[in-house]
Parts: sequence; C-alpha cells; structure tokens
Amino acid sequence: MFTLTEPWLSFLNELDALIQAPLCITCMGGFVVKSCYGLQRNTVDIDALVLEPSNQSLPVEKLAGFGSPLYTKYHVYIQQVPAIVTIPCDHQDRLLLLDTPSLSKITLYALEAHDLALSKLERNDPRDRIDVQHLAAQGHITAKTLIERYHEEHRLYLLGDLHRYDRTLNLWLNLCWPDQYPA
Repeated sequence: MFTLTEPWLSFLNELDALIQAPLCITCMGGFVVKSCYGLQRNTVDIDALVLEPSNQSLPVEKLAGFGSPLYTKYHVYIQQVPAIVTIPCDHQDRLLLLDTPSLSKITLYALEAHDLALSKLERNDPRDRIDVQHLAAQGHITAKTLIERYHEEHRLYLLGDLHRYDRTLNLWLNLCWPDQYPA
C-alpha cells in the first residue's frame, strides 16, 4: 500500500503546482521501499529511474533537485539515476502506478518489489541488504521469483565480474531464507 507522508506530500504538491506540463516519474530506491513497502527508514531523495517527457529533466532538477529551492524548503529532492543502476529488462511491464490524488500533473510509478531488490544488487551496501531483507520478511518478494528474474532478465545486463553478483544473490538468499539457502 502506497503512503505519501511528509515532507514528500508537500514537496510533490508544490512541485506539481510549479510545473507547466504533465510529468511521469518512475521511482526506485529508499523512497519506494519506505512509501510502498513499509520500511521505516529515512530517505532524502526520490531516485528517478525515468522522468517523462525527458525534456523535463533539467526543469525538474532546477525546481526539485539537490540544492534547489524546494530542497532548501523541504530538505528532500529528486535525482535522476538511470546511468548508475541496472534494472531487470522487462521491469516496465510490472511498474506500479501510485495513487496520488492530490497531484494533478505528476504521475508516480514505482518498481515492483523483485525489480527493486535486483536494482540494489550491484551496490549491495548494508542499507540495500536491510531493504531486501525487509521485502522478503514482509512477503513482497519470494526466493523463486528473485532467482528466476535474476537469471532471465538481469544477469545478462550486468557489467563486470558476474560471479560477484552470483555470490551477492546467494548471500541475500541466505539472509532472507536461511532455512532454504544455508550458508
């Protein structure tokens, strides 16, 4: 269940009033883990995988990016991140439309839970592991789907040492489902 809390509600309402044209934001990262999947943790940014139309990227950055007037007011911001993460190739078919009745021009989408988890595989920092464990503990992801999506839609697009990513996935399986995937 999606919940838009403060300061995000005021921040996005003000951005909605400032922009001239409709804007679609595909969200990922901590904002989605918190707002859609219920993990109680702080996050100061909306990681935007996609801003559409793309010609709105610079205006949105000026209005709502790090250091912008909205950032100064609310201490949160939007950052576009497509170049720094790998997402399962068919993620667009599974995007979740977020219910935001107070927004008239902004439409928010979020990554589905398995796609969100796999977007964290490359970085694999402690916060990412906590996010994935939360998704598993709350039943938002299953080991079977995570493994299938990793092998069918994600691994092919990763750069670097693929065995490192395999080991990371195995670590996550052990952390989330230790009875099924012992160390």
